[in-house]
Amino acid sequence: MADKTDLLNELKNSLHIPLNVSDDDQLLTDYLNSARSYLNNACNNDMSSDDRFKFIIIELATLFYQNRGTAIVTKDFPYSLRCVINQLKYAY
Repeated sequence: MADKTDLLNELKNSLHIPLNVSDDDQLLTDYLNSARSYLNNACNNDMSSDDRFKFIIIELATLFYQNRGTAIVTKDFPYSLRCVINQLKYAY
């Protein structure tokens, strides 16, 4: 599992935020922590040792960041993300 700095940098790359821009680093870190908690709770287990873990939390945090605020509403996670989460959820 990558360390928190690596995850933050990977999330920033996913969002096309330059690594030297730190304005939203705390918000992004909070989204990563929320995504980690969400996934572990959904699976009733610590999933950090699974190879899919990093992909899922980066994608969840990206979704949280892109859909922040009151003007944007997303009804559900993208199908591909739900599929990978369900794989983990029912694999253990």
